Amino acid sequence: MTAKEYLQKVYYIDKRIKRLQRRREDIRNDMYSIGSPSGKMDADKVQTSMSGDTMLRLIARVDDLERDIVRELTVLTEVKQIITDQIEALSDERYRMLLFDRYILLYSWEQVAVDMNYRIKWVYELHGKALQAFAEKWGSQTGKQMCYDDTVAEHG
Repeated sequence: MTAKEYLQKVYYIDKRIKRLQRRREDIRNDMYSIGSPSGKMDADKVQTSMSGDTMLRLIARVDDLERDIVRELTVLTEVKQIITDQIEALSDERYRMLLFDRYILLYSWEQVAVDMNYRIKWVYELHGKALQAFAEKWGSQTGKQMCYDDTVAEHG
């Protein structure tokens, strides 16, 4: 695993949480929508209601998704703390700032450049150096695992 792949764990966990939240919202919208299943209003029907069993299954699914979201948020918090501590252990402040902005705050390259007051081309170059410094401190890019706990490994 490369330093970049390792640092991107925050991004992928964040994306997984957003996916779960979208699924939860889709189910909630289905639960509270009014109209026929096709989405068109029927002249003879004003509203369609779900059966009690269907509603209970949807409520249970929303509850399951809520639990999954809470679990993933806990993992995200733990992973962010581990990676932040590793980033903060680097000696170069520019590397710390760049890696934190990009991989913890999930800033775009443009946002990182503005935050650091650098041209984007220089940010890209500095990023390569920062990744190399991170890999030297926490593991090699030739396959040796970075230092992180089992929580991160399970959710990668």
